[in-house]
Amino acid sequence: MVNTSTSFPDIKDHWARKFIEALATRRILNGYPDGSFRPNHSVTRAEFAAIITSTFHQIPQKREYIPFIDVPTSHWAFSAIKKSYETVFISGFPNRQFRPSNRITRANALVSIISGLGFTSSVDSDLLDFLPQIYQDYNQIPEYAKIAMAISTKADLVASFPNIKLLNPTLAATRADISVFVYQALVYSNQAEKIDSEYLISPEYINQNLDKTREYDIICFGDEVPGVLTLICASREYHRRTGKYPRSLLLFKGNSQLGIGGHLVRGGLAYLDRSAVPISIRRELDLDTFGDSPAIYDEFLERSGVYQIALNPENANIALRKMLQEVKANVLSNAEIKSVIKEANQINGIELNRGEIYTAKHFIDCTVNAELAQFAGIKKLKGFETFGLPNSELSVTLTFQTKGLTVDRLKQIEYPFLEGFTDINNTQFQKLLNIAAGNNSEYADILRKDLIDKNGNFKTMYAGKDYIDVRSKALSIAYHSFRGTPLSLQASGSILDNGNIAILNDNTLSWNALLFDVNAEQAENLARNKALPTSKMLREMEFVAKWFQNIGATEVIPASELYIRHAGNILGAVEPLTGAEMLAGGVSENQALGTFGYHFDIRGGVAGLINRSSEKGLQKPSLHLPPLFNFGIQHALVKDVPNLAVISPASGFKGYASSAGRIVEFNCGVGQGVGIGIGIALCENRNLAEISNLEVREVLVSTQRLPKIYGVSYVEQARELDVFENLIA
Repeated sequence: MVNTSTSFPDIKDHWARKFIEALATRRILNGYPDGSFRPNHSVTRAEFAAIITSTFHQIPQKREYIPFIDVPTSHWAFSAIKKSYETVFISGFPNRQFRPSNRITRANALVSIISGLGFTSSVDSDLLDFLPQIYQDYNQIPEYAKIAMAISTKADLVASFPNIKLLNPTLAATRADISVFVYQALVYSNQAEKIDSEYLISPEYINQNLDKTREYDIICFGDEVPGVLTLICASREYHRRTGKYPRSLLLFKGNSQLGIGGHLVRGGLAYLDRSAVPISIRRELDLDTFGDSPAIYDEFLERSGVYQIALNPENANIALRKMLQEVKANVLSNAEIKSVIKEANQINGIELNRGEIYTAKHFIDCTVNAELAQFAGIKKLKGFETFGLPNSELSVTLTFQTKGLTVDRLKQIEYPFLEGFTDINNTQFQKLLNIAAGNNSEYADILRKDLIDKNGNFKTMYAGKDYIDVRSKALSIAYHSFRGTPLSLQASGSILDNGNIAILNDNTLSWNALLFDVNAEQAENLARNKALPTSKMLREMEFVAKWFQNIGATEVIPASELYIRHAGNILGAVEPLTGAEMLAGGVSENQALGTFGYHFDIRGGVAGLINRSSEKGLQKPSLHLPPLFNFGIQHALVKDVPNLAVISPASGFKGYASSAGRIVEFNCGVGQGVGIGIGIALCENRNLAEISNLEVREVLVSTQRLPKIYGVSYVEQARELDVFENLIA
C-alpha cells in the first residue's frame, strides 16, 4: 500500500520539497505506507522506470521490447521496464540483463531522461566544452555521458544539493534528485510551471561562471548540410593527424528544436537534386545512377536512410546530430550576429546580440546569403548582378507534406485533368484552363500543347521507388483555376509548379512545388529573417492546403522555413568559377576532388535576362547540355579574409555557375575538400586560402576517398557561354 498524500512530514524543510509536492499532486510520485517520502533514499533502476513511464506516458513506442533475463513477467515493475525500453528511456546491459535492483546514478538518470524525450535531437550542446567551468567534478563524468550532461545543463534539468558546483555524476540518484530532474523536464517541455530554487543550475548561474569570450578552433555559421559536413570533415581530418578533435562550434540563426540541417530539414526539401551523368559515361566507368558521389555525402545519405532521392527531414536531423556528437562539436542555435571582430585581414571572432563572443582560427559560412562574409566586410553581388541584374533573383519555395494521398491516387487524379484540358470540346475543362491562362488564348494554347509529349502521349507523372516527377502542369492548371489566378509567377506572385515529390512513406508525400516570386532585396531579407515565410505566403499556403484536401489529402503540413535558392554571390574568391568553366569540364583532372553534373537550373526564371540580352545584342545561349565538371575548392576560399570559406549558393560563382553550383550534393563535395583543408591549415598553422586542390587531393587519395573523375569539356558550347557571360555583365 502506498501513501497518495501530496504532503509528507519528512520533506518539510527539504530543498526539493516544492518539486516533490508538485509531482505528488500529479500522482506521479507517491509516499510510503508510514506517510513518509524518504527524499534522500536512492532509486533503483526498476523504480526509476516506474517514475519515468508514469510521468511521460504519452511518449510513443520507438522500438520493440526484447525481454531481459532478470525481469520476469511477474516482476512488480515489468510493465514499466518494458515501456521504458520501448520508448528508449532505458537500455539494458550485456547478456540481456536489466539489473532492476541496481541503483541508478545521477548521470545515468539524466542520460535516460534526455534520450527518451528526444532532447539529444532538439537541444543545443554548446556547453560541452565549458562543462569544466560549470562543474568542479567534471573529470568524474563518464565519457559516454558528457554530451548528455551538456544537453541536460542547457535544458535546465540539473539540480545539485548542497553545492551546485558539483554535478556528482556517479553518485546514486536520490528520490529528491529524480523528482527535480523529472519536474524540470516537464518545465522544459512546457508541461509544468517553473519553480525557483537556488540549487538549480540556471542559465543565470551559467552565464556568471562562463567567460564572455568563448574560444574554438573552428566555427561554422549556418547549419545547411554542406556546412555541417564541412565542419565534420575538418574535425575528422584534424583527429586523423593529431589523435584529438578540435574545439568546434556549429552556430546558426534557426531554432534547433525544429532540427539541424537548414533548408533540407527545417525547410523540408526532401526531394534531393542528384548529379546528372550521361548513361554512356556511367557504362564506360561502371558508375551508379548518380555517378561517384563524395564520400561524406554518401555517408550522410546512408545514415539518413535515403534510397535514391527522398530524404526524411527527421532522419537527416538525427544523422547530422549523431555525426556532430561523434566529433564532439558544440551546437548553438537562435544566434544573431551583432558584429565580426577582425585582426588584420582575418576573422577573430563573432559577437552575438546577446553579448557573447565566439572566437576561432577558421570559419565556415554556409548561409545562402553569405551573411558571415558580409559582416566580415566581403563585398557581395546582389541577386544576378553578375548578369547586370542586381534586382533579379530566383524564386523561393515553401515545401509542404501531404498525408492521405498515395502515388496511385495522384495518378488517378492527374489523368482526367490531362484528358479534359487537352480536349478543346470539353467546355468545362477549357473554362478552367482559361482561368489558369489569365483568359489569354495564346497562353492557353501553350499550356494545352505542353500537356502532350513529342510522341503525342500525355505527360503523365513518373514514379520511382522514392520519388515522383510531375512532368506536366495539369495539377498546376487545376489548382490555379480553383484559386482564380494565372499560372504565371510574374502575374500572380506565386504558382503551384510541376511538383518534385519525395515519397517519405506510403501515406506521406513531400512537395517542392509552391514558388514565390522575390527580388534580390526580398531574398536577402528573408535569409536574414531565419527564412521564415511571410504572412502573404502563409495565406497562399492555406489555399494550397484547401485544394489538396479537396482532392483527398487528410492533412497538409507546410515547412517551418523557406527554401531560398539563391541570394547573391561574394566577390574576392581565390579563383571564381563561371558557367563557361563548368561547361569546359572544370578544374584539371590532376587537381580534381570530384565530378558533378547538373543543368543550369534557374527555376522560375531570372527576370529581365532576355531583355538585357537583347539590349546587349546577345542571343541567350541554349544551354541544352548540362555541364559535367570536375571541381576543387578555390571558388569557396576568400583572398581578403584568408581564414574564411563560403560554401553555399553564395560562393564565388559568376554567370550561370550559381544555378548548378547551388546544389547541395555539389557543395557537400566542395565542403569535404574545404574540411580537409581546414584540418591541414590548423595542424600547420597556415591560412586556409593557401591550401591548394593538390594538397587536399593527396589526402583523399591516401585515405581512399577520392572518387572517380570524369568531367567532360564541351568546347564550343563553353566558348559561346564564355562570350555571353563576359559581355552581359
